[in-house]
Amino acid sequence: MMTMLPSAARIAMCALCAASVGLLSACSAPGTAPSPSATAAAQPNYLLVHFTSETVDGEQLYFATSQDGYRWTDLNGSKPVLRSTLGDGGVRDPAIVRSPDGDKFWILATDLRIANGKGWPAAMNKGSTKLVIWESADLVTWSAPRLVDVAGAIPDAGCAWAPEAIYDEASGDYLVYWATISPADGITKPRIYSARTRDFVSFTPATLYIDRPGTTGLIDTQIVKVDDPTARYRYVRASGDGQLTVEGATTLMGKWDILGDLQPLGLTGKDVEGPILFKIAQTGEWGMWVDQYARKGGYLALVSDDLSRPERMRRVDAASVDYGQSKKRHGSILNITTDEYRRLQARWPVGSTRNASLL
Repeated sequence: MMTMLPSAARIAMCALCAASVGLLSACSAPGTAPSPSATAAAQPNYLLVHFTSETVDGEQLYFATSQDGYRWTDLNGSKPVLRSTLGDGGVRDPAIVRSPDGDKFWILATDLRIANGKGWPAAMNKGSTKLVIWESADLVTWSAPRLVDVAGAIPDAGCAWAPEAIYDEASGDYLVYWATISPADGITKPRIYSARTRDFVSFTPATLYIDRPGTTGLIDTQIVKVDDPTARYRYVRASGDGQLTVEGATTLMGKWDILGDLQPLGLTGKDVEGPILFKIAQTGEWGMWVDQYARKGGYLALVSDDLSRPERMRRVDAASVDYGQSKKRHGSILNITTDEYRRLQARWPVGSTRNASLL
C-alpha cells in the first residue's frame, strides 16, 4: 500500500504534473511459505512492519505482533524499531520478505520523507529512484540499511514507491516490483516496474511489469502465492487503479485475469487503497487490510475463504479487531513461528522503548 496521497488524488496529481510539461501526465506474505496446513502448525503468529505518519519519527519502521491476525500489539512502546538516515532520511511502505529456506529476511521500503517539506509534486516527479533495504537472519538483528537504485535507468523516472518482492520458483530468484511515475507512449503516469535479484544487492535492469490502458495509473500492487493445489490461481494480486482490482495468474510472468474488485462491499478507489494480503493460519482464510484514506480511518480488515473471488470478501466485525496503539499506515504482514514471535517480544518489549537502530 502506498499510503501517500489518496489514490484518486495521487493519480490525478500525476496527470496534472505531467500536463504542465506538455504530457498527459501462501498464501505467503511477500516471499514464500509452506502449505496452508504447515503454516498453521509452524507459523501461527504474525509480524506487521509499517510506518505511521508524516511526523518527525513517523516515516521510520515500526513493528507490531499478533497471535491470531486480529489483535495486534505494538512493540518497543509504539516507537520506531529501525531507522534510516540515508537518502531522503525517512522510509515508508515497507515490505518484509522471507527466503524459501526461512533462514533470511529482507525489508524493502520507499526512500521518502514528506516531513522534510519537499512536497508531493517533487516527491512524485523529482523524488528518489532508490529503495532502502535491510536484511536479517533472525528478525531481531538487522543489517545497516543500504540504498539500491532500481529505477534510475527508467527514462525520466520520478520516484520508486511501495516496493514488494516475491520468490519466483520457476526462475529461482526474487521478483521485486514497485511503482514509478514516468513517461511512456506519450503518457506520464504511475506504472508497476520490476527487476530480479537473488541477494537484494545486485538487481537486473528495471522493466515494465504492469500497466493499464490509456491514462489510468497503477499503484500499490501486492502479489501473494496460493499454496493450494485446488485453487483457481497459483498467484493473486491486488492493485490500486481507480478501484482496488484483484487479478489471478498461474505464473508470475504469465497472463493475469481480472477477477473483480471491492465494489460489492461498497468500497472503491475513492474509499480505500493499499492492500495488505496475508494468510490467517488459524482458520485458513485470507486477510486483506485496506487503508480507509478518504476518511482517515486507518485500516479496515476484510476476510475471505477464497482470495480469487473478491465477491466473497467480507468485513470483519470491528469489535473483533484491535490494530494496536499507533495508527498504522502502509505495511506488510509476515507469518512467523512461535520462537520468532518470542524473540521479537524479548528484543522490543511492548511496554518499554529502545532507541531505533541506526546501524
